[in-house]
Amino acid sequence: MIENNLQKPLTLEDLGKFTEEVLLPAVGTMIDQKLDEKLEKLESKLEEKLESKLEEKLESKLEEKLSPIWQELRSIRQDIKRLEEKMDRINKALNEDILVMNNEIENLKKRVVQLENQVRVLPSK
Repeated sequence: MIENNLQKPLTLEDLGKFTEEVLLPAVGTMIDQKLDEKLEKLESKLEEKLESKLEEKLESKLEEKLSPIWQELRSIRQDIKRLEEKMDRINKALNEDILVMNNEIENLKKRVVQLENQVRVLPSK
């Protein structure tokens, strides 16, 4: 039977049938594979571009939101530094006042001792 088919001339119907059953599915598969490869590459490039743009936007927005916070933080730090300096000056002044008072107390104690000694020397009646 195969020998009979080999001697039989090809018809348009045979070629059409072969094309539909063999060639078109094979070509379709090859096209699908090529399209899948290209789509994967395009998808990968698109994802990279989207991620890059998203990162840029996020960084920009984050910087925009954080900038005033950083400025306020710097201002607060400066205020704290000024307060610390003021407290240091006050503390120094207090220490100086205490030292002066201690000196005055010592002088007064010496004066009291002198006066007590003078009182003892006075003749009693």
